[in-house]
Amino acid sequence: MTRRLGRAAARVGLAILWVGLVVLIGFAAAGLVAALDHPAGTAARADLTAAGDAQVTPLLDFASSNIGTISDEVDQLAEQARAALASLNGGDDSTTQAALAKGNELLKEIGDRTTVVRASLESVPYVGTPTASLSISDPVAARHAALLDALASTDGLRDAWVRLTTGSVSATRMGALLAAHDQLVGQAALLGTQARYTDAIKLIDQAGQQLAAARALRDQLASTVDVSVLDEWIALNQQYDTALRRLYKAISTVRGRVTTEVRDAIDAERAAKARLPADTRGLVVIMADIGRGGLNQAVIAIEEARGELDAAIATAGGPTGSAEPSPTGSPEASPAASASLGADTRIH
Repeated sequence: MTRRLGRAAARVGLAILWVGLVVLIGFAAAGLVAALDHPAGTAARADLTAAGDAQVTPLLDFASSNIGTISDEVDQLAEQARAALASLNGGDDSTTQAALAKGNELLKEIGDRTTVVRASLESVPYVGTPTASLSISDPVAARHAALLDALASTDGLRDAWVRLTTGSVSATRMGALLAAHDQLVGQAALLGTQARYTDAIKLIDQAGQQLAAARALRDQLASTVDVSVLDEWIALNQQYDTALRRLYKAISTVRGRVTTEVRDAIDAERAAKARLPADTRGLVVIMADIGRGGLNQAVIAIEEARGELDAAIATAGGPTGSAEPSPTGSPEASPAASASLGADTRIH
């Protein structure tokens, strides 16, 4: 009897122990499921990525600060583009050239700084590796991606500035050609009043060369610029040059006699002169058309790049930790990076 009771008690104890073991396993499984519901990289498991975030965040702060500087430089580049457009429309060549020179400097600074910051971001540890989510949090990874996107928005600036420069240079060259033509024809007319017809005809021929160069430049611009006003300007001036040359040639051969040929030449010269533009307003329109062929599109492209850059910066956010990167892996630890960014690079 006693043995039976002992065996029964042992079975009961074993059952209780088994139930306890099942309960313990259940609690452990529940803990594992809870852990899997909050994987590394999320706010719920910030403790697992705290060390990686602390290492990466100062590097992103460095990039963010310099991208802010790039944004300021793009703002200045947009200002120079608008200044070049306004001065070209107003015929102020010196202001146009000054704006282009300043823009060239800014574009180089933007390019140099972008190269260094992109290299810095590409060397950030953990990002892009298969185990990145175990080392850095999702917000930090997203900020890194947003900063790269911000840099990408500057990629089209150089092409836009080339279009702007090409348009302004073409306008300036065209203006010089047409002005040289008018000056030569004016000198020829003065020689005509002195009966120096042979010398006058030589100047008219030189003026024709200026028109020929202007026409060649016009052909290059025709695909991107409205050249209708320019075509009319060249045609009217060429008609007058032809009439004036005909007149001087006719007069030079008649030795003071007024022949039918001379009368016809006089009438043709007067008619051609009457068709010439009364002032330089048409020339201003020509310069504006040529300039806008590259300048307007360039200004728009620069403004769009600035908007994309500002939006990307807003997405990335500003520095969230210490402004000083850690000694290991820090962009400031690289002499090349510091030298490339220049003395004006600041970490805010």
